Amino acid sequence: MAHYLRDERITNVTINADSLKQISEVFIERETSLNINNIDNSNNKKAFISWIIRFDNKGYRVFDLNDLLRYFNTSKDIERVIITIETTESLSSGRQIGTYSELRLDRNDQNSCLLTVSSDDKDWVDATFSAVNDVVTKSKNKNGWARSAWTQFGVQIIGVTFGFIISLWAASIIAPRLSIENPYVISFFFILLIFSNTWTYLNKRILWILDHTFPNLKFHRKDKERLQWLLQAIVGGIVVAIVIFALSKVITFLVNILSGIVR
Repeated sequence: MAHYLRDERITNVTINADSLKQISEVFIERETSLNINNIDNSNNKKAFISWIIRFDNKGYRVFDLNDLLRYFNTSKDIERVIITIETTESLSSGRQIGTYSELRLDRNDQNSCLLTVSSDDKDWVDATFSAVNDVVTKSKNKNGWARSAWTQFGVQIIGVTFGFIISLWAASIIAPRLSIENPYVISFFFILLIFSNTWTYLNKRILWILDHTFPNLKFHRKDKERLQWLLQAIVGGIVVAIVIFALSKVITFLVNILSGIVR
């Protein structure tokens, strides 16, 4: 590893074509600066910039910003963008020595969203890190609140409260059909037991939905996002209606069976 290293996780950002272009222009400027400062004109220290973009289950490495933007604007689903400045020295040594800078923007793995700068030149490390970080900061969003510990706590409290109310409501329906002692109490605890065993799974799914609705990193294309949200709203509304209808039928069916068995 080179003498100096700075890195930082990238959190809660929305990347569109304009912000991607601005970030890339900073990388191009830092690559130019690195080559200008290569006083000895050593090929081993010559820097070059490249972009990796993964979309629609395929990936490309390009060496021109226009190619990157073309893929970004025409793809259906973008998973990852990586911008890299690397020298021949760092590339041949597996980054054990030499200068490099990399910005990883990964939609599916927030732990992989990272800005890393390393070199023996402290000034270049500080200048590159600050310049890239300043541009990335402009793309910050407020999605972090949806994945915070307080949000998870709120989901848990709301879910438990909802389960309690559902248990009371279901018990009031089932109890009159039971010919046993304390039918309401028994019905209530029976429904609450079913809900408590179901809630563990539901809680994970709700948090998953929140995480995907308010992601750590989002690649935004204006026209495509409008169509996607419209389709999601239509499909989501249909699915919710079907689920509510099916649940009402299932609950009625189970209540009838349960009351018949107990009698």
